[in-house]
Amino acid sequence: MTTSQPLRSSDRFAAASRMPARTDRGTRADASVTTDRGVQVAVTVLAAVSVGGAFVSVAGGLADSLLDAMGPTGRLSIPIPMMLGQLVAAWVASGPRRRPALVASALLALVAPVCVVSGFFDGGYSDPARTGAHTAYQGLLVGMLAVVGVLAARQFSRLRTRKG
Repeated sequence: MTTSQPLRSSDRFAAASRMPARTDRGTRADASVTTDRGVQVAVTVLAAVSVGGAFVSVAGGLADSLLDAMGPTGRLSIPIPMMLGQLVAAWVASGPRRRPALVASALLALVAPVCVVSGFFDGGYSDPARTGAHTAYQGLLVGMLAVVGVLAARQFSRLRTRKG
C-alpha cells in the first residue's frame, strides 16, 4: 500500500489504537518542571562554608585534623556524609523531574532545621574552647543552613502547588 491511497477503515482503527512509540512514553507535561538552581547554589555555598569552617577549626585549635573537624565532633562544619547527602539532595531537588525534586526538596527542608537544632544537643554551641571569631563563623554556618532550609521549603511549595 502506498501513502497516496486512503486507509481502509480497519487500518485506520488499527493505527489509532496502537501504543505510542517508545519516545512518547513518560513525556507527560507534569513529569518535568522548569529547573530552579537556587537550592543547589545554596547547598554548594553551604559546603564551601563547611569546608572553610574545618580549616578555621584546625587553625584555631578546635580540631586536630580536617577529618576531625568535618566529623561528628566538628564545631564549625557539617560532617562529611551529611554534606554529601545534602549536595545530592540539592542536585535532585534542582532537577527537571517533579516527583524526585519534591521528595528531595522536602528532605532538605526538614534536614536543615534538624542540623541547626543538633548544635544544642551535641555541645557545638556551648563549647568553651570557641573564641568570638569561632562563634561568628558558627553563626555564618547556621545562617547558611537556614537559607538552605528556606529555599528548599520554597522549592517544595512551588513544586507542590504546580499541577501534577
